[in-house]
Amino acid sequence: MDQQCYRKTTKGNQEIAERSGFLSSTARRLLIMLDGKRTRGELLKAMSLDELEESLARLELLKMVEEVSGLNQAGLAGIDKQALAQVYKMMFMSNQQYLAGKLDRFLEEDFALIQNRAGLETVLEHWHKLLCDAGHEVTAYAYLKQINAALGWNNKIPSL
Repeated sequence: MDQQCYRKTTKGNQEIAERSGFLSSTARRLLIMLDGKRTRGELLKAMSLDELEESLARLELLKMVEEVSGLNQAGLAGIDKQALAQVYKMMFMSNQQYLAGKLDRFLEEDFALIQNRAGLETVLEHWHKLLCDAGHEVTAYAYLKQINAALGWNNKIPSL
């Protein structure tokens, strides 16, 4: 856990430049320090565990940082193509059965463009919300569990 590394997202870099005022001084200081190379253990030398956990949780919630563990040097996650095909099939089936084709265009045109975990997580969050909003929460969580298993993510999709 102390070996996890985080980096700023585009939104995080924008916050550094614009200073929106959404962050505490500790969270801002942490955001500045995050470079994708410093581990949690190294960050603990600069702040307390409580400060780190609280600030990191806030930054993740605001989508200003992302974990880089498991990413290759180009920043692309090693998403297994077979697992991604399984995810596609599950999304396709649930789209047809429960969403009346609301995701047809996306599945036909954009799904193949997903290149990293962050992109896939964003898609899964949107898909999950659509299923829940359509009254299929139990189904949404059942599919999500299967998707996590296929990807080997151990139910680590944030915000769901």
